[in-house]
Amino acid sequence: MQWNKEDISLFMGAKEYIDTLIVPLIPFDPSVEHGLKEQAFQSELLGLFMREIDKEFKGRVLLSPEYYYIEDNREQEIPRINSWCEKFQQQPFEHLFLFTFDVKWKRLDKDLTGELIWLPGRKNGSLQSSETISFVKEQTSQITEMIRSYW
Repeated sequence: MQWNKEDISLFMGAKEYIDTLIVPLIPFDPSVEHGLKEQAFQSELLGLFMREIDKEFKGRVLLSPEYYYIEDNREQEIPRINSWCEKFQQQPFEHLFLFTFDVKWKRLDKDLTGELIWLPGRKNGSLQSSETISFVKEQTSQITEMIRSYW
């Protein structure tokens, strides 16, 4: 279920069956102009992953709004991310996954409330290319198996 009015209405009526929250973590730093295109592409690519995961687990997971953070401030973001997750856990969610292409979160994952899932990403390309679509489908297959292992 996605973060939109229709899906949230469904969630509210069936939340005893929806035990998993997925939070996309997206870096953003407008001060680094040369990185803006890469950041935008990765945001779109992560959105594509999230839609595929949502299709696979419709009715079992809720996709939260994207969590944007300044790349240089990962350590300072931990309390804010954890607070965000704790608010969602009040619904309650048994499983909470944080998805990112940013490998630098791996060294901080022990301090995070949810399970960090690092995805190998691409720096640029076309979301409509057969290569990108194939990449997303292959990775989604592995991700869904990993999520199932937590249930």
